[in-house]
Amino acid sequence: MYHGSVTLTEARNHLRSELLAVAAVVVPGQTPAVTQDPGPVDQGALSDDRGPESVCTITVETGDPTVTPDPEAQLGFAAATLESRGWKVTIAEPTDDRHELTARRQGYDLTVTARSTDWHLTFTGQTPYVDEL
Repeated sequence: MYHGSVTLTEARNHLRSELLAVAAVVVPGQTPAVTQDPGPVDQGALSDDRGPESVCTITVETGDPTVTPDPEAQLGFAAATLESRGWKVTIAEPTDDRHELTARRQGYDLTVTARSTDWHLTFTGQTPYVDEL
């Protein structure tokens, strides 16, 4: 478990603002939208180890519907933007039409996905595990 000085709510708010900020830089002129933010989830629920809610996952989407998708360029710009903000970025080999990178910073995990067949760029982040006991 992550034992930081932040609460899960603070971690969630930080992740949400970071995802929105990065998405706005990567696709200028468009307003990123939060498409998933169910709130805290108990990671032990699947293993019947019921405990306090410990992690949040948030998804933000953006893109420009008037531009032909160029996932390689989008991911390259997303990687540069994330690295400039202190994220450690790894770009995966493309599979079919799916291009993806992963990034980590201070226990936060982030994935950016782009497809050559879709103008949407998807940013999904997860907070560190927070033990609020």
